[in-house]
Amino acid sequence: MNDEKAGSLKPSTLSSEGFLGSDARPFEEIIADDKRTLDRLGISALRMAAALESVYRRARDNLGAAVDLGSGRRAVFHESMGRIPSPLGGGLFEKGEAVVTDAQGNELLRITALSIHLVREHGFFQGRGAHFRIDPEKAAEVLGPARP
Repeated sequence: MNDEKAGSLKPSTLSSEGFLGSDARPFEEIIADDKRTLDRLGISALRMAAALESVYRRARDNLGAAVDLGSGRRAVFHESMGRIPSPLGGGLFEKGEAVVTDAQGNELLRITALSIHLVREHGFFQGRGAHFRIDPEKAAEVLGPARP
């Protein structure tokens, strides 16, 4: 990755927290580690993105009401105005988020349209400590039967 692209992942006007979180690993290593996790689980980034997008769309289309995902899990969409560009190119994405919780209300996943794009197009789940990081192993566990 060139320096310009790597710089776009750091805190900026695009994202005050950036996309790397507290992760000091190089971008390519973050992607490679998450790919190894996906391979071990037998899931492709494309299939994971499709499963995340399914939950995201179901929550968004339910207009703020909770969507039952089974196994005591539910998703609620929180709308935000505006769009955000991908730091790696590929368009503008709506800013809302689908938050998946367990039966006790503990947050399990936070899914955005941009996160889905980053997983689908770049295999990038974001760095450890990033606010919108989707840990692939946790996502596979949370998605359960809806898993890709």
